[in-house]
Amino acid sequence: MPRARIQLPHHYQRIDPAIRRELVDHAAADGFPLSGVLYLPPRGEPDVVVVAIHPRVDFSRHYLAPRLAAGGYAFFGAHTRYLNNDADMLHERVLLDVAGTVAWLRERGFRRVVLLGNSGGGSLFAFYLEQAAKAPADRLQRAPSGDVVPLHETDMPAADGFVLLAAHLGEGCFLLDRLDPSVVDESDPIATDPRLDMYDARNGYRPMQEGPSSYTEEFLAAFRAAQRERCERLDARAVEWCDAVRWYRRRLGLADDASPAERALLVRHALQRRYFLIYRTLADPRYLDPRLDPSQRPLGSIFSFGRDPVVGNYGEGLARTMSARGWLSTWSGLRSKAALARTMPGIAVPTLVVCAMADLDIYPTECRLSFDRSGARDKQWAELAWAGHYLYPVGPEGEKFPHPQDRVADEIILPWLRERWPA
Repeated sequence: MPRARIQLPHHYQRIDPAIRRELVDHAAADGFPLSGVLYLPPRGEPDVVVVAIHPRVDFSRHYLAPRLAAGGYAFFGAHTRYLNNDADMLHERVLLDVAGTVAWLRERGFRRVVLLGNSGGGSLFAFYLEQAAKAPADRLQRAPSGDVVPLHETDMPAADGFVLLAAHLGEGCFLLDRLDPSVVDESDPIATDPRLDMYDARNGYRPMQEGPSSYTEEFLAAFRAAQRERCERLDARAVEWCDAVRWYRRRLGLADDASPAERALLVRHALQRRYFLIYRTLADPRYLDPRLDPSQRPLGSIFSFGRDPVVGNYGEGLARTMSARGWLSTWSGLRSKAALARTMPGIAVPTLVVCAMADLDIYPTECRLSFDRSGARDKQWAELAWAGHYLYPVGPEGEKFPHPQDRVADEIILPWLRERWPA
């Protein structure tokens, strides 16, 4: 049988073969090995580089790389030490990866570094910019778990510009709006309080294929309050586990007269890193009730792959396996410091906020909040009509326009860059 033809992603179908690509091996500020791909225009050595990094996703083949390089700018797509596995992620340590990446680009000769915060990369880069702008002594020295992070001892080179593209408000904020509050037992993936179940017809649910659901204000108020309560319970357990480990570490330091057996037991407790198994993390009434945060989006979620979100909620979901310290730093909507509402006021560099108006999981009200909270004097707002989260066209309306990945580069980002730093 003939082999199936592999279809390249849209952004690589017409890549100019003259665009130069370099495989880069570099390091985080603490020496952790990293890598990425540097894209350069066909001719010349540009002064400006656009950088894309996601906390756990490889952005070395980001859809904007070919278009921005063809437009005269360098593009660097890289990854962090937590590539494809955030189960023990400390966002505070990811900042060391960003610092090392920016430092390498400066050493490479780029005079201007623009951070492209796409999706989860937005809250990561905003966290970096907020901390980099502080005097070293004023930076965070501990993660929410109490783990030491050496930001006060780290060279955190400044960036020159910031682009938020289809960026949520932070991974913790994102998950807080999706924690299923009807969970009554964290060890039982099925046990449910029907009064708080958005997937119960008595609360206004209709399967996605049958049309929109309709939730009452009273249900939504109880639902959102219970989501916060579930997060508080998870946080309390995580803090308890982290505190216990620190207690054993302190006790170990004072155990000079302990017997070998006692010391061995203390060591085992001090080394322990406990993990959660977190069920049902894809429950947001906005997925199925389009009256809530109205936008151009269809029903559903990017995490249910075209099916009813109930599939993702009871299936894979998000943040399924997390260490206690990773939960507090990354996915806790009440503890994580990587939250745009907190970090954006501390950012002064020129900022562009781009909202994909048909995004299934990030809504215009959230993008607008990021824009409004920005501390930059030079800030610009842009909307991308009928574009989904990954900037593919949505619905028949989306097919009437050029491809959203081309539009965002040619009509929004490149003009914004050229106005400030001509190629």
